[in-house]
Amino acid sequence: MKNILVVSYHFPPSLAAGGVRPSKFVRYFPEFGWEPTVLTINQGEIPGVPEMAPGIHRVPEWSHPLKAYEQFKLKRYARQNKADDLILKWTVSYDVANQSLRRRGLGELKRWLLSFLWLPDREIGWLIPAIVRGLHVIRKKRIGYILTTGPPFSCHLIGLILKRLTGVRWVADFRDPWSLTQKGAIVRNHITDSIESRMIRSVMKHADHVVSVTAPMTEFAIKEHRDLDSDKFLTLSNGFDALDFASTGAARSIAGPIVFAYFGTFYHGRTPKPFLCALRSLVDEGAIRPEDIQVKFVGNVAIAEGQEVHEIIRGFGMERFVKVLPVVARAEALRQSLEAHVLLVLDERHPLQIPLKFYEAMASGAVVFNIGSKGAVAEVLAKTGRGLAVDYMNPDEIKSGILECLRRERWGQMWSKRDPWNDPTIQEWNFRNLTGRLVGYLERV
Repeated sequence: MKNILVVSYHFPPSLAAGGVRPSKFVRYFPEFGWEPTVLTINQGEIPGVPEMAPGIHRVPEWSHPLKAYEQFKLKRYARQNKADDLILKWTVSYDVANQSLRRRGLGELKRWLLSFLWLPDREIGWLIPAIVRGLHVIRKKRIGYILTTGPPFSCHLIGLILKRLTGVRWVADFRDPWSLTQKGAIVRNHITDSIESRMIRSVMKHADHVVSVTAPMTEFAIKEHRDLDSDKFLTLSNGFDALDFASTGAARSIAGPIVFAYFGTFYHGRTPKPFLCALRSLVDEGAIRPEDIQVKFVGNVAIAEGQEVHEIIRGFGMERFVKVLPVVARAEALRQSLEAHVLLVLDERHPLQIPLKFYEAMASGAVVFNIGSKGAVAEVLAKTGRGLAVDYMNPDEIKSGILECLRRERWGQMWSKRDPWNDPTIQEWNFRNLTGRLVGYLERV
């Protein structure tokens, strides 16, 4: 067995989507002759969620000023039952975060100073504890390889320092691109840009392999670092775990309304508004009857792009058949996805990326409906035929897409196998097979 240290800020029992990918690699590494050890943060006890197996080293995260301030404010507002109002106030839309800021005065000075606390992210507090523990683990277990995965990108700084101190082989895994062109202007200034660009450069230069989750992300990284060997930049997509689906025991109903569902979070730059606007138009035109459809938004979906989703729904007058539901455990989310007929994937401002939920949507057997910018998600849908992609800026195209989803379901053209996750056409995205490819990359170094 070869020993590898997996460095990931997010890891089960954390419910964060960023912990899924490294946990699947850890699950399947032993099948390929690799013994994983995990380095992550100490999350404290989570009621009802058991800790994972031994071999996981959890380190404390030093308090970050911004996080401490937010917790203080949230507790204060919670006592007044106004926590939601505070979160809404803090939520900044994609356009605001990326607009050119030329204000002057005290407000601009405050923003300029706060930019240093986002260098490179607010998780930097675990950097030193992770390095100290990582050095101990590497020497004790004679580990020869490190896999770091981010965001947060501070994970890659840990990998960089551990490699420089120990000489281990290192693969840096990027779930999102780390580039100043992808970072909002509101959390940057010219000094932090200079420092962070050197961080990025050092990681890209010293990592033995730089892995991205989509081919467009890999191409983007190569273009930004033209002087580095392009062969070190590789692609390894996200995927699904067939074992997770097989244990749910759920099945899709052929009776009742057609269920459109979205699971997860309305991350920065994502909103259900274009979908809801198109759906409202179809109802008004008589193309869809409200009783024939049900829409569910499940997860951290109360706010999208600085707006309350409940208010958006109320504004369209669709409270009767559009529901906003709270976060559920991952197993329950997978079960509900197997019961939905159409699964929504939104990536309006992120053409380079493919969210993890997209692969799980494919494995569920539902029709996948992507409202986005015809980027990486659209390419995979075109390759697999598992759904359709439309332009988020084209209302007529979204309306046609909704009707096509209904047509596919009504005429039995959706994937209706009892175990759609085992379909041969999507096995290249099975995490067991993806781990095998990752092992191949590791053995190359």
